[in-house]
Amino acid sequence: MVKGRTQRALLSTLEQPIYAGLELDENAAEERLREQEAAEQRKSELLNGLTRRQRHFLLEKLCGHSDKDAALLAGYSLSVAENTKQRVWKPVVRSEFERLSKNLTIKFAAKGLPNFGMVGKW
Repeated sequence: MVKGRTQRALLSTLEQPIYAGLELDENAAEERLREQEAAEQRKSELLNGLTRRQRHFLLEKLCGHSDKDAALLAGYSLSVAENTKQRVWKPVVRSEFERLSKNLTIKFAAKGLPNFGMVGKW
């Protein structure tokens, strides 16, 4: 049962055709919006199945940095940087690194530039 003038006014407004699709429960709408934003954030963090840190790590590796230095520059902690073989070089990271290094080697060769052994070393 509706009590009070404000609640009756709100219900009559929501019954109008323009507001018919709106929910009375604001919490449910806010929760749905938060879920959508969280899903978009997770989706934007991934590119080819990699997080932002993993992509940054790969770029530093392609520039010729050691595993430890690349991990530190990418924002990993020192403990992770000292154990990159177990903690960073996941199969998806390794395959993306191989794909990128192959593409760069091909581009260097096409332009007649030397590779200097920097790309593709890990």
